[in-house]
Amino acid sequence: MASTGGETVYLTLRARILSGELGANAVLREQALAEELGVSRTPVREALRRLDEAGLVSFVPNRGATVVEWSLEQVRETYIVRAALESRAAGLAATRITVAELDQLSDLIDAMEPVVAATDPDGVTELGRLNAEFHRIVVSASRSAQLITLTSSVARVPLMAEAFRRDGVQFRARSNHQHRDILTALRSGDSLWAEVAMRSHVLAARNAVAEG
Repeated sequence: MASTGGETVYLTLRARILSGELGANAVLREQALAEELGVSRTPVREALRRLDEAGLVSFVPNRGATVVEWSLEQVRETYIVRAALESRAAGLAATRITVAELDQLSDLIDAMEPVVAATDPDGVTELGRLNAEFHRIVVSASRSAQLITLTSSVARVPLMAEAFRRDGVQFRARSNHQHRDILTALRSGDSLWAEVAMRSHVLAARNAVAEG
């Protein structure tokens, strides 16, 4: 089980990789990260091990950990897997999600709206964070331990942040509109609708990233 310190370092580094702040082939050295984050090397080592297991970093002899560079084929395959897992989770969530969780999703959608037009890196990073939280809540609402575990093991492709930057307001607005469709389906309790809405959303993101 991850320590509290290791979990914090892991989430911090994971967010920086997924936002694109730590780009492909960036070298992650234990000592430098420990000093930057104000922790010992042990939680950093633990975090890097988990990032390696998640497919976000790889270890190179005498160099330490480096951020993985994704091929176009890997990007496509990852989104296909995510579409299958998250659509199933949304289908289950339609009949299991709580009112509180629905309200959380609604709040996240509203919070994403002001960031849709952001042009600064911080705004794009915040949009990515809110987007990831939206998906996490939907999967959690499935109440399926297996789906939650499987989904968390599939890395959210770092290139999503690049799509947010490259394709601008139109892509972001479309993505958040799809979030509203998913929320409406979940509120209706219609499992098939929720499943289709989530699958369409994830595959649309795949196309935006893979074709850029």
